[in-house]
Amino acid sequence: MIYGYSRTSLQETRQSGRAQKAELRKAGAVTIFSDQISGSKSWKQRPELSRLLETAESGDVVVIYSLSRATRSLSDLLELVTLLEERGIGLRSITEGLLDSTSASGRFFIQILGSVSELEIQWTRQRVKSGLEAARALGHVGGRRPKLSAGQKETARTLRESGKTINSICEILSCSRPTVYKALQPELV
Repeated sequence: MIYGYSRTSLQETRQSGRAQKAELRKAGAVTIFSDQISGSKSWKQRPELSRLLETAESGDVVVIYSLSRATRSLSDLLELVTLLEERGIGLRSITEGLLDSTSASGRFFIQILGSVSELEIQWTRQRVKSGLEAARALGHVGGRRPKLSAGQKETARTLRESGKTINSICEILSCSRPTVYKALQPELV
């Protein structure tokens, strides 16, 4: 069985998906599942694609108009392709003709995409690590800023020692109970 999947964006009100559906029918799709959802959403967050994946069985093929209609990123694509392969379901893209997991050359192309994706992830990690090291060398401290200043922490300790309740300290400092409890803990050096 050949299933089709189309997606149109919520923002693009003029986009009805008719052109996508016509192309999917030409490609042999008997049943077409359609989502109207932002392209920034992962394939896991698309209800009709999830329904399609529940319906499709081993030996079936899922046809998409283009990669951008099915996934938001290369890693998302590889995750979807892996899931489909594990279940024995093929994937074809109309606009990216090389992407056809039912053929040897298509599987090869997907593996190349996977290798490029892994390389991209490693480069990103390396850039982030270098950036953090450079920032630390300049004296920048990472992480979230403290909710209370050193003076406010001292005020919280003084108020607590004078018998004030946690709730009244929260009101005075305009902060939450966990923040006050954290301020009352001894500093670890």
